[in-house]
Amino acid sequence: MSAAPGPVPASAPADPWHRVHPLTPVVKGWLAILVLAGGFVNIVLDDFVRGYLGGRDSPAQDFDPGRVDAVFWWVLAGIVLLVLLVAGAVVLVAWWFTRYQVTPEHVRVRSGVLFRQERQARLDRVQAIDIHRPFLPRVLGLAELKFEVADAGQSAVSLSYLTHDRARALRGELLGRLGLAGAGPGGPVGPDSPVGPGGLPGAPARRPAPWAATGDEERPVLTVPVPRLLGSVLASGSAVVLAALLLAAPVALVLDPVAGPAVLAAWLPGLVSFGAVAYRRFEQGYRFRLLRIPEGMRVRYGLFSVRSQTVPAGRIQAVGVDQPLLWRPFGWYRIRVNVAGYGPAAGESDAMRSTLLPVGTLPEVRTVLHLALPGARDGDLTALLGEGLHGLGAQGRYTTSPARARWLDPLVHRRTGFAATEDVLAVRSGRLSRRTDVLPHEKTQSVAVTQGPLERALGLADVHLHSTPGPVTVAVAHLDTGDARALAAAQAAHAAGARRLADAPRHPRTPLQERA
Repeated sequence: MSAAPGPVPASAPADPWHRVHPLTPVVKGWLAILVLAGGFVNIVLDDFVRGYLGGRDSPAQDFDPGRVDAVFWWVLAGIVLLVLLVAGAVVLVAWWFTRYQVTPEHVRVRSGVLFRQERQARLDRVQAIDIHRPFLPRVLGLAELKFEVADAGQSAVSLSYLTHDRARALRGELLGRLGLAGAGPGGPVGPDSPVGPGGLPGAPARRPAPWAATGDEERPVLTVPVPRLLGSVLASGSAVVLAALLLAAPVALVLDPVAGPAVLAAWLPGLVSFGAVAYRRFEQGYRFRLLRIPEGMRVRYGLFSVRSQTVPAGRIQAVGVDQPLLWRPFGWYRIRVNVAGYGPAAGESDAMRSTLLPVGTLPEVRTVLHLALPGARDGDLTALLGEGLHGLGAQGRYTTSPARARWLDPLVHRRTGFAATEDVLAVRSGRLSRRTDVLPHEKTQSVAVTQGPLERALGLADVHLHSTPGPVTVAVAHLDTGDARALAAAQAAHAAGARRLADAPRHPRTPLQERA
């Protein structure tokens, strides 16, 4: 006998829509407001004063407050009040029609009055959730929440602006749901199935967010000292060019007092450009901190515009360690990564999104590398990094370009090479500016072997290993043709085998595992 059907559960209530902070339109449009206010002062008030004092065609004269009566001030106050009311109404309407909704599966944002727009991000496609606090929102206690989505290249959804506390709480809640975003009523139902807030079996259950940035959840790993950051900026190419231009300015004036000012005027755009680049590097790297959280890493940086960025270890596709020429006397290095969903950095202004260490020592590089690649063996990583940054020629584990490659790379061919372990592939390059790129086998998307006409004549070939877009490009140039084909075949086999084993997200090792 079949059992009687039980009561049908009530449907879960719809997720509510929320409005962003009322100051959001003001924060977003403050520059436009200043431009409009300036235009109003220069045009409307100027014409009004001229007309009141002596007619539009009268010659220009200084404004004397004693020559006007109370009517002028009342009219002027009325005009200013009308402009403020219109601007306030526009801001209020824009804020009223900007709303966001958070569901167990999506984050949606609706905006626009005449032209409506709705953007959404699926939680199961979210790679990271960052908090960005530009200067003005930071002064007002606001923050922007950015959702980095796979294959988007840029933030698919941005909640701007919320209060800082609300943004932190919402980020913790959403990161806690990431593992459950794909579950739903259609999933398996059983005695162990989660029960959601609406009482539906199989619905995503609300649970404490393991990524919440409270208490001892964040463990400091390292902090970049301000003197070291300043020294790295001063030892960069842009700072050297800026210093050369500044030193050459008085020389130009002394040698040719007549044409010197014209030369300086021609140099002015370059001075501003290189100065802006140097300042931006210092401003973005100021108080750079790397923190360890249960599911990966978190970085905070910025002087006026502060950013808090979560980097899940399992989302890192490739790691690049480089040492510019001017940093070599100080023993400084930089680490950049390819992160799924971030895409290529949009120039110098966005380069910090993919930076795990703007400037650091070799021990700090080893620490960050072990956190970024938790699946790789520590001894192998240390050996590959040391040979990759300081090795030369066919010594150790690296396979390098043959001697005939000197016709194409007279300076670099002895540095160019690769080495592989069971977990990663390391590629080194550069003679003046040294570089070592590390690619986990399971993150390899494709392998290509290319040959130009000169390479074909010399029996050489290039191997390109494709990962997600980013600042790290993994390629080995001018290998022997046999070595290049063997590398491509071996890497394809390694990648296929590693992907079969990597059927679950990687997690950083616990302190007990590290001490073992």
